[in-house]
Amino acid sequence: MASKFKDGTTGYAFGEEVACFAEAASGLNRALWDGMADAVLVFERSMKGAYYMNLAARDLLGAGSAVCAAENLREGGFFHDLMAEDGPLDQAERNGSAGFRTHPTFDGKRLNGQVMSTKDQHENRYFIAMFHLETEQESAEYLRREVNSVITHELRTPLTSIKGALDLLKSGLVGPLSEKAESLLNIAGANSDRMLSLIQEILDLNESAQAGPKPKSENINVASLLEGLVTTHQGYGSYHGVNVCMLPTYAALQVHVVQDQLMKILSNLLSNAVKASKRNQSVEIWAQKTGAHLSIYIRDHGDGIPEELRNTLFDRYTKGSWRNGHRTSSSGLGLNIVRTLVEQMKGTISFDTQSGEGTTFCVRLPAVHG
Repeated sequence: MASKFKDGTTGYAFGEEVACFAEAASGLNRALWDGMADAVLVFERSMKGAYYMNLAARDLLGAGSAVCAAENLREGGFFHDLMAEDGPLDQAERNGSAGFRTHPTFDGKRLNGQVMSTKDQHENRYFIAMFHLETEQESAEYLRREVNSVITHELRTPLTSIKGALDLLKSGLVGPLSEKAESLLNIAGANSDRMLSLIQEILDLNESAQAGPKPKSENINVASLLEGLVTTHQGYGSYHGVNVCMLPTYAALQVHVVQDQLMKILSNLLSNAVKASKRNQSVEIWAQKTGAHLSIYIRDHGDGIPEELRNTLFDRYTKGSWRNGHRTSSSGLGLNIVRTLVEQMKGTISFDTQSGEGTTFCVRLPAVHG
């Protein structure tokens, strides 16, 4: 039944508690809610029904009828999708809000939106769902991501097996090879590595753009993290004839981030710095606190970033190449992923480069005070 509120307007509500909710909600500007393009539902955890739905919700779910909308909500599985384990309701209860990860459907069409959690003056918890029918653009983007993800995952498994077979042949365990055969194996192995790297970059790009809950941040000791990165990149540096080292960094510095994401950012910058260096040069990494921020620096002593690339360096598909005994090209995705991850951490990334002298990248993140 429709319920009349003290301000003279009506909404649609369910359950014995509706009068209490109506009184609490009477101060809301219902004209504002009904003027919204997105559908709005207000409900509580027991999912007996919606306490309130705006005009867009009634139109979307019940062709203008609150009664039909209520029946469709009960029968259509909308609440079931929101109640999934670690679903939007669980996340909203923990974090205040959450997007739809698994999209509820209505009349065969997907719904996009988010759920927010709030409490009234009596500490009763309510949820507000705001959503709309998926647009053609959103549907196309979803399909693109799904196809991209399937392709990359399906490619990576067989390519990893191929790479393993090539490495086994190169090891000599299956018998000696001619000089020509070894040369061909080296070419095949290098291209396998390149393909695997590209697939990983595409997966990273999809992950960084994925909506939904993000991994939890934690306090990280910066000096220890940098020491570990230097150790893991020394072998890569030695292969290119470049020394990877860490400059003095205050041992107590901390940053509140997702550790894996920060390592991904710095690993990309370190490997790029190595590729930008000539043999017998060095790449340095260090950190220092600057005001309310912590800055991490990665410096190479190569030829510097070409003038024509500087304004678009962080754009997708901007490609660079470096000479370090042989030419190594990039996909043009790595630095775009780096910038996305840095911005997700509420940080910034910049660089200072001089032709013939090298480049210094700076990742600036909010510092942990203590």
